[in-house]
Amino acid sequence: MAETADARWANRSSLLAVLLAGGQHSRAGLTQQTGLSAATVSRVVEGLLDEGLVREGAVLQTGRRGRQGVVIEVAAERGVAVGVDLGGTTCRFLATDLLGRSPRYHEEPTPRHLAADHLADWLVERVRALYDNAPGAAAPDVLRAGVIGLPGAVAADGLGVRGATNLPQIEGDLFTRRLRRALEGTVAFGNDADLALEGELRHGAARTADTAVMFTVGAGFGAGVAVDRHIRGGPTGLVGEFGFLPVDSDDHTVEELVGAEGLMRAAREAGLDVATAADVFTETAPAARAVVERFERALGIALTAVTIAYEPELVVLGGRVSASIDTAMTTRLRERVRRRLPACPELVHSELADLAGALGAVSRGLTALRVRFDVAPDAAAAVRADLDLAALLPPRAH
Repeated sequence: MAETADARWANRSSLLAVLLAGGQHSRAGLTQQTGLSAATVSRVVEGLLDEGLVREGAVLQTGRRGRQGVVIEVAAERGVAVGVDLGGTTCRFLATDLLGRSPRYHEEPTPRHLAADHLADWLVERVRALYDNAPGAAAPDVLRAGVIGLPGAVAADGLGVRGATNLPQIEGDLFTRRLRRALEGTVAFGNDADLALEGELRHGAARTADTAVMFTVGAGFGAGVAVDRHIRGGPTGLVGEFGFLPVDSDDHTVEELVGAEGLMRAAREAGLDVATAADVFTETAPAARAVVERFERALGIALTAVTIAYEPELVVLGGRVSASIDTAMTTRLRERVRRRLPACPELVHSELADLAGALGAVSRGLTALRVRFDVAPDAAAAVRADLDLAALLPPRAH
């Protein structure tokens, strides 16, 4: 019976998903892992060799007698993924090859004074440089995928942005459309907190959780929500935007009271002489304690809201201000919630620090590349790239 086009596509997708996860595979090993017949595996591999998407490597040493298999490996230079985390103060860039290897990372201050079109051009220049400096970049058949995290709600159409308090010039779709026109390959956008949570789900503190929330407490405040390990956004991207919640009779929002800019504004109004938001937490003056108490109350309201809405297993705390949330405060926050509700999720700090958003963005970019190479979307998302986190993250204190 002749193999149908759908069957050929499914077989190719299944085998590629295994190869794109990395590791060394012989034809016999691929037969075992995919459940496909030896003849089918051989036919698919020959097709991928003709396309230049895989290559034959060294003889695979199994320690057994008889003919040894040859390693089949992905031509990792055939794809480049770039993840960008555009923050209110810092922009972070991470690029990898098709297997998530050869990571290249750098960060720069965000030129927040630029208008939308000039800020887009600034990003284009840097993303193109990462593409152009990738291994094998000169080849005509290299696929590119860039995912850019934005500090605002991104609509389901992937272009409309709203609620970007710390970079208001990117609101609407002028900024995103300019980037999409200027950059080659796949260009996608996501909320920065959503992408940070995706990074934690794949590589960090939420790797074993099914339902999780991430609070990013940086220049502003954002939240990402994952149910059954899928990020939730909604038609307008407002799912998880708990920073808009009102906190007091003066109509202050959660974001205004917990973000670094709001903390510094409150400190100045209280007459405090502090250089950074972190200094507010270490200052012993009564006025500083009042600012921190408002911070804690606002964060407690957000925590109560996500507990009611999603009952997550855990809430991951990220962003530079979250480093000032110590064990004593997390205990008080959980007690605050338990006074009103029967349970409260665990509160844990990010394991990926400032890299969570860029890692989530590049992970989504790798998924887009796999789909472009005809891997089924669900299988493409399920592949766990072997990112070299040790080369990116600072050593942990013991």
